[in-house]
Amino acid sequence: METHLVLEAHGAKVYTHKVFKEFQEEAKYSIDTCKSRGFAEIDSLEVTTVRDASRDMNYDVTYCPVTYKARCSCRMLERKGIMCRHIIWIYSSNGVKTIPDEYVVNRWCKDALRSKSFNCNGDPAEEIDIIDAKQISMSKIWSEVHQTVGIPMGRSKEVVDNFSSLIREFKEKLAPLGSQMSKKQQMVALIGCSTTQEVTIFPPKKSKNKGSGKRLLSSKTKAITLAMKPKRMCKNCKQLANHDKKNCPNPFAQHPPTPPASGNYSLFD
Repeated sequence: METHLVLEAHGAKVYTHKVFKEFQEEAKYSIDTCKSRGFAEIDSLEVTTVRDASRDMNYDVTYCPVTYKARCSCRMLERKGIMCRHIIWIYSSNGVKTIPDEYVVNRWCKDALRSKSFNCNGDPAEEIDIIDAKQISMSKIWSEVHQTVGIPMGRSKEVVDNFSSLIREFKEKLAPLGSQMSKKQQMVALIGCSTTQEVTIFPPKKSKNKGSGKRLLSSKTKAITLAMKPKRMCKNCKQLANHDKKNCPNPFAQHPPTPPASGNYSLFD
């Protein structure tokens, strides 16, 4: 022990070595760094403000003298399952000599692995008097199988192939002892219907879902493509251009309209 606290001695009895070192560290800090900075009573609870000099912070510890329950605002007990230095300081001030059972987490105890063990049926292993001979025989068979499979380990490929053929032959000899149903027959029995020879449902056709696959050309690209296109003779305007008679920009180049005989009329009257 490194302190005079009785709680430290109790922690050494219940905690494992590693967890007790953490608890012992908190116990030493409770003596060296913790002091009271305030006290208040709310109903049957005592709320003490504990000053932690190592962290330069104040923590509120709520303590019940009747049930010996305590709770600290640092939440170390809830986070790690080990009492913090502030609760240890409160317990020591009130003369508590043992750690409450509800604050002793089972996984941190020395006897955590001494609980009852159960079998697959949920019965305690200590209460089983009758040993199942069939289960022992099955365990022996599995042991033999694993040992046999490990024989060709580290051998050449030829040895492994020969060993595999022997296993298949032995499996065929054991087939009458097992199920006579093939895998296909087992699936039919499980589903409740047989497979048909005619296939009427096929996978869907592959389709594109990311556009047409063609990008839109810019006006600059269109102009360059049109300029590189070879020119031809337009029968309407009699010029080499990239248009023909149907889309000629000058439709009246060959046969201009005749104006009216008299009067001031426009072409659109």
